[in-house]
Amino acid sequence: MGVLGALAMMVTLLGAAPGGSPAQAAKAKRWEPPTGGFFNNPWGSKDVQFHIERQIVAAINHAHKGSYIRIAVYSFDRVNVAQRLIEAHKRGVHVQVLHNDHTYTKAMRMLKKALGTNREKKSWDYTCKRGCRSVQGVLHDKIYLFEHTGGAKNVVMTGSHNLTRNSTVHQFNDLLVKKDVPRLYGLMLDLFRELKRDKTAKPLFKHQVLKDFQLWVMPHPRTTAANDPIMKILRPVQCRGARDGTGTKGRTKIRVSMHSWNGDRGTWIARRLRHLYADGCDVKVMWALGGATMKKTIGAKTPRGQVPRHANGYDTDCDELNQVDMYSHQKYMTISGRYGKDRSASLVFTGSSNWTHSGISGDEMIMRVRGAGLVKRWNRNFQNIWENWSRPVGRPGGFRPTPPLCATDRALPQRSTTGTPDDLSFSGQYWEAD
Repeated sequence: MGVLGALAMMVTLLGAAPGGSPAQAAKAKRWEPPTGGFFNNPWGSKDVQFHIERQIVAAINHAHKGSYIRIAVYSFDRVNVAQRLIEAHKRGVHVQVLHNDHTYTKAMRMLKKALGTNREKKSWDYTCKRGCRSVQGVLHDKIYLFEHTGGAKNVVMTGSHNLTRNSTVHQFNDLLVKKDVPRLYGLMLDLFRELKRDKTAKPLFKHQVLKDFQLWVMPHPRTTAANDPIMKILRPVQCRGARDGTGTKGRTKIRVSMHSWNGDRGTWIARRLRHLYADGCDVKVMWALGGATMKKTIGAKTPRGQVPRHANGYDTDCDELNQVDMYSHQKYMTISGRYGKDRSASLVFTGSSNWTHSGISGDEMIMRVRGAGLVKRWNRNFQNIWENWSRPVGRPGGFRPTPPLCATDRALPQRSTTGTPDDLSFSGQYWEAD
């Protein structure tokens, strides 16, 4: 590695901000955000727990004076991230942050004090009253936009990650990062501006198509099995005839990591996936919170047997509510193989939207991005959780951490040496009800 490469590496590791001497500014300009898929592991070391957050913080640190940082998230309690945003504001970066109103944290108070709340100015922090552009529901998007950070412009980050400690040490999350994508950035900027107004949008639902990206913006009114966005996404799948290294031995491959999956909506999606498995697709699904009817539907036998399925929610402490506190918060699906007329499709679907009624009734989004390399990244993450941090549904084995030793007067049925069952209640400090 040459001198310039070493300096660039040092800047990346230290997270230096633009400004200061011309040499420092040159180093900062050379830094660019790495792109692709990023994932954390709440069961791992601090390094892997905070892997996603570091991508966001580095982009904040390298944002250029006069450029804009725009963030819209459901939850925000990371004081360190709030401080980095305040520092960016002090050096001339325009910082705009939107939150949902389900909580009011120290980090949010810091931002409101430093940036103000006037959305007519260039910097502000604002809390929507429940949904921002929706009639009901909540602001549940996870949007991070950077106009100019380091050597990159038009940077888009999205996925399942909120700016909370819970997101790092109690949840699996994912983050898609793309840079120098002006058209996608423009779509996301338009969405952010609609959210900023905190008024009901017209139209409420949007499906926007670019060459390499598609964006579904909720809410989706009057949803049925016929018009559900996920059902429409799944209809072009054909199970045989995958080519050019996609799929599994000619069969289309589908992987699902879904945080919350229940209700009538969850059931008809489960039925469609079970049908695709019966038709020959290579399907594996995984969830943190699954509804009883959805589980029964996805688990029903087919001529090929049952759809392979895992659960990854665990209760690891002795809280009074007996809630799951370690779980996946991801909402992604990958499709590799035959999709419509394309026999070698490689598609990742990610974003904020759970497979529940609430997943389409508030400020939610689904992003579709294409690319074999991206599918490999998401599928590696899926396989890691599948093999190491989840358990088969209805069968023994898998990851079953030792249950906590709780007081005898609080002994509950799920405290057993065989592991935690799949139908634990979800509530309390580490459960976002999302």
